[in-house]
Amino acid sequence: MIDRFDSETTCLTLLDCNSENEVESIVRSTPAMSDCAWKPLDRRETNFNITSNQASDGGKALTELMTNMVDAVLLKYAHEKHIDPKGASAPQTMYSAVETLIDIKHLRGGRLVDADDESSLRAFALEHLIIGVTGGSTKKEGFPCFTFIDNGEGQHPEHFEETFLSLSAGNKKDIPFVQGKYNMGSSGVLGYCGHLWYKLIISRRYDKTGSWGWTLVRRRPGNGMPVAEYFEHNNNIPKFEKERMYPLKTKDGGDYDGGAYSSGTIIKLFDYQLGRGFSSYKGPTEALNENLVESILPFRILDFRNIARTNIALEKEEKRGTERAVGIYPRPFYGMEYLLLRSHAELVDDLNESSPAGTNRIDVGEINDSELGLIKIHGVVLKKNIPGWLNQKRSINRVFHSVNGQVQYKQTRGFLSSSCKLPALKDRVILFVDASNLTFKAHNDVWKGDRENIRQTITGEKYISIVTDTLKNSESLKELQIYIAQKELESVTDSGREELFQKLVYKDKTFANFLSNIEPKIKTPNSSNGKIGKNENEYSGKYSPTFIKIHKNKFEHLEVPINKGRPIVARTDVRNDYFVRSENKGNYYLDSDSDRFFNTTRRIHNGKLTLFLKPLANQLSIGDKVTVRLYLHDDAMPKPVCDSVTVKIAEPSKETKPTKPRKPHTSPNEPLLTHNLPKYTLLTKDGRDHFDKRTEKWPEDFDNFDGGLVENFGDPDNTVYKINLDNNYYQDYLKQQTSDISRKVITEKYILGMLITMLGFEKSLDKELQKNNQGLDDYSDIFRKLAASGAASVILTMVDILPKIVDSSSVQTLLDVDE
Repeated sequence: MIDRFDSETTCLTLLDCNSENEVESIVRSTPAMSDCAWKPLDRRETNFNITSNQASDGGKALTELMTNMVDAVLLKYAHEKHIDPKGASAPQTMYSAVETLIDIKHLRGGRLVDADDESSLRAFALEHLIIGVTGGSTKKEGFPCFTFIDNGEGQHPEHFEETFLSLSAGNKKDIPFVQGKYNMGSSGVLGYCGHLWYKLIISRRYDKTGSWGWTLVRRRPGNGMPVAEYFEHNNNIPKFEKERMYPLKTKDGGDYDGGAYSSGTIIKLFDYQLGRGFSSYKGPTEALNENLVESILPFRILDFRNIARTNIALEKEEKRGTERAVGIYPRPFYGMEYLLLRSHAELVDDLNESSPAGTNRIDVGEINDSELGLIKIHGVVLKKNIPGWLNQKRSINRVFHSVNGQVQYKQTRGFLSSSCKLPALKDRVILFVDASNLTFKAHNDVWKGDRENIRQTITGEKYISIVTDTLKNSESLKELQIYIAQKELESVTDSGREELFQKLVYKDKTFANFLSNIEPKIKTPNSSNGKIGKNENEYSGKYSPTFIKIHKNKFEHLEVPINKGRPIVARTDVRNDYFVRSENKGNYYLDSDSDRFFNTTRRIHNGKLTLFLKPLANQLSIGDKVTVRLYLHDDAMPKPVCDSVTVKIAEPSKETKPTKPRKPHTSPNEPLLTHNLPKYTLLTKDGRDHFDKRTEKWPEDFDNFDGGLVENFGDPDNTVYKINLDNNYYQDYLKQQTSDISRKVITEKYILGMLITMLGFEKSLDKELQKNNQGLDDYSDIFRKLAASGAASVILTMVDILPKIVDSSSVQTLLDVDE
């Protein structure tokens, strides 16, 4: 029997498919692709335990593939410069590899977010890293297909098995500047490729010394244990000769010449399940945002599903540019931090993309631990209206732990509120924990194999604990919390309803428990007055420090307990962004003798540098004295500034419980101002005045059935209740009134009733949150919103109608009847 298998035609036909049904049809109609021609991935029948245990959603799985693409491009450049990737002259980090191996103009420090000229990023991406999106864009049309194209290292057909098709070879484990060292072959995407797991792989070595090789990966047919397998022809990876590949097609079926390569790798995923809400043109970018803090190299996403349905729409797209005219929606991708700080807009008229969602980058802290390694934490402050992909309906994640830009673990807005005590920041800051420089042992002890969770080990728990403490004690985050709370409270309506609330308290003293105790205006007996805190003056520092001065006692030394450590506090005059700014980042360091004796955690804020020193018990003993020299330096300084202090290792400290302050004695009959009115804001759809009342514009996710929401800015005393005056029930009730007086009375009843109801719910919710129930706090705003919506639907009936139906005389009549 003559085998008439045409390798090139079969491969290119598969590449043109845009659904798994099309691929399945080709497989079934090609005799050479019968079931006997398929081999289990990694040559193991039990590969399901690896392929199914890598990512819990399609977006996360795609980042594994993107990481391999970046590695391939970096390795290609190393080979072309005749640098041994495993040799002593190889770059030691991904950032240094980008800076030394690749010529991208105006790129500082190898980080895309610090690039001065985005046009150079777009040009590089189009030449090296493209993601094409084809297939369906709606549930009716079906799932999309993703084509990943990199102009990178590529592989010879005979090397597919130990590279693309391997799960355990560890080919890159000795290369310092790549990330994909775990050699899972991006197999985590298979479970999201439709029902049949079809994944097409095509590759040619960068130097064009061999042929194009290709294979198709699928789920083995049948109902047994899922097994990933790949196609071979006559026990070899099929191959063919072709000068140039055109992996993408325009809507008229022609070759898209913007992504044509003569070497590199093409991977196509069929019927890819990216997740609900990510089928639109912005979907792929948004799905990737949460999984890559930063892309080490720039990508170009080309969505070929942008088909104009009318002549008017076509004319509009043609005005937007050549690619839009042929049905392509182009978007750059540089990672989450770039998206927050810089615009991703292709065109000026791309609405909602012309301005970044973040305002500035802030330094949070740095941890240097002998067991864990180096951990750096910084954040991006968000504008009040956060982007849709970070809206609570889409995502509750706010803290992202990453290694070389790839997210390994996420923590939620509830974590910021409950564990870090920063509730005002849960929707106003994104925090990045850079764990790229963990020690090799810590890296493996902290992260689970799925790269989404932290191991419940001693090392994993230590990692979480030390990061949480750093966030919780960050002066920059604390000040940001105060600032945001103050800005919000400035817009709060001054209720001016002391008399009404005072009557409520006199009528029912337990009602005072719902009120705050700062700026008191309401009187109750046997209580103490509250105090008002003061804000610090705004601080502005110098570009580079001119001095550093460590605080010392009169004995010129500090005693540090051997079991707990203590902070060294120094004054300096440098800006708050000294350690995180884009250009000429500053750094701190200890002299080599001091560095090996202590673990350190660093914070800087408003001219105060706090360095927490924890002695290493295996290096020091009680009574030892060490001279610690602390340096600050950046490239703009001729020499570092320095100060030193003698540290004496002291006896272990003992835990002492804080004593509660005694309450001042008051006369039992002496009423004091002890409680304040609740702070509230009125909302309307458009922010118009309502009668004589100022209002704010609705949040984006509000509608006419919402009653309001509650925002807590750090403690119950700084809680703002926001009441919706465009609520359907209130507006319908308002229309029934026949005079301005009655309408104003109804409005006052509605506001007061809503306040009382929301106060009661908030008090109950606060008791639960005090149990440090992070899972509850993640959804507490939703609960508040639902409670306010329910209250708005009945509150006017309760406060207006019930008193007219049920009063003392009516109840007495009922009692008389019963008797």
